Amino acid sequence: MKMKLRILALVALLFATAAIADEDLPQTCSWTSIEKDPSLKEMIYDVGDGPKPFQAYVEPPLESFYKGDPPSKTRVVPKFNGLAGKFVNMSNKNLNFYWESAVGGAVHLMRHYKPFSTGGTGTFPGHRFFFSPDNDPDTRVKEFVVGEYPQNYYVYDPYFVEGDPVQTEKNLKANLNKKERKQYDKWRKTLLFNEQYLNFTGRSYLANYLDDGPRKAPSHFMWPADYFGQEHWVVTKETHFDRLPPSDDLDPILITGTKRVLKDGDPRILQEYRVKDEPYMNMTLKVLSVIPRVFEIQNFLSPTEIDHILDLAGGIELHESTTGDVGTDRGSDRTKGLERKTKTRTSKNSWVPREKSPIIDAIYRRAADLTRIDEALLRSRDKDEHPEVPTKRKVCEELQLVHYGPEQEYTAHHDFGHTHIDDNLAGARFATILFYLNEGMEGGHTSFPRYVNGESFHELAVKPEAGKAVLFYSQLPDGNMDDFSQHAAKPIIEGEKWLINLWIWDPVKDTEDE
Repeated sequence: MKMKLRILALVALLFATAAIADEDLPQTCSWTSIEKDPSLKEMIYDVGDGPKPFQAYVEPPLESFYKGDPPSKTRVVPKFNGLAGKFVNMSNKNLNFYWESAVGGAVHLMRHYKPFSTGGTGTFPGHRFFFSPDNDPDTRVKEFVVGEYPQNYYVYDPYFVEGDPVQTEKNLKANLNKKERKQYDKWRKTLLFNEQYLNFTGRSYLANYLDDGPRKAPSHFMWPADYFGQEHWVVTKETHFDRLPPSDDLDPILITGTKRVLKDGDPRILQEYRVKDEPYMNMTLKVLSVIPRVFEIQNFLSPTEIDHILDLAGGIELHESTTGDVGTDRGSDRTKGLERKTKTRTSKNSWVPREKSPIIDAIYRRAADLTRIDEALLRSRDKDEHPEVPTKRKVCEELQLVHYGPEQEYTAHHDFGHTHIDDNLAGARFATILFYLNEGMEGGHTSFPRYVNGESFHELAVKPEAGKAVLFYSQLPDGNMDDFSQHAAKPIIEGEKWLINLWIWDPVKDTEDE
């Protein structure tokens, strides 16, 4: 079957139209449709500016996940009942955000909130949180008790008076200046849009309503996930390394911009150390989950490439992993260097830039082909490269090298963050690719505890296998964040786990714009 797919891929490559420009992605994959995602349905909304259309994501029926023959006609309620909590400060004051433990009532500072800002955390029904003024944790201006999904929003609005628009307006005029009033009104539109989106789709709208409407649909390609076991294929010229080049050939890459472009007819970097007589490599994506969209790709990395990465790891200092809470503003920039260490994440990690070696560069290029994104977007670019993209920053983070030892884990979390209401670009993590570097450990599965199915209330557990990659999306086809993309690294019972993560953003904001 794989040989047949590879032959089909080569045929597709040979007959690809010559009219395609160098910077365009060649049609060397099994999915060539440019039609809109069938899960997008027209929704008419009104947030005070008159009725407007929006293409909203509506979950497909369960029977389609099983090609019309489901074991049950109803979704199984997962054992895991977590959800994304989105907490909003709709005041012009700086606030601190606390979690109150159910055991002993201890309080834990989670995040600093600027005026009219938002943040999120993975939470559970019954969890208690509160806002307090800066440096005054004893005064609680607003308390929250988390409810059941899809109740994701928890808002502090000191100006709004239920059922009394006249008094609400008086409060706003008395307390907010012109800029603050504009920020407040954008939050009101976000909340109004969320109500209508929730009624139409059954989900909360976890993105923000921007100056020109709802957050844009992803600019990157999204692989369809129509049913369990569905397969797609994509061809890459970034074939496997099967021999390690001499160390002198593995020096860091110093050239930049368009000098790094490889045209279709060019040999790949260090081609002589790759699998001989195989100018192309087929990558098969298999659907593990429809909601969220999760795919596995066997043999993405070769043993030689894994050895090279682990060899690099021997010279890289690993640090205790952290999460994006206290002192951070997730979503505004790279999340490297987050401040808060936590028991929810007990691994160690470091960062490997694309320019670290030609083999690392090849892995980025292969990942670009896998996701059907131009590799130029995964590095710093010259001014004339993709001028339509609103930033010259690369749309991905450095590879994160992660090590888990016995009993270490990363409890269920989301990879996306939340942006300030004034950020009209609203960059967020779009997709995550995990690359497993070893196998044979007990435990250590990658878990998707809320995947939708008609068979089991247990989590979807992906077993680590050396060389395998897992791709999943944090966004929906309409630009909303996918609450069901919540995932976990299960505890290591025996042995150890090595992997690398690649996070892709859509879009990314320049720090110069901030």
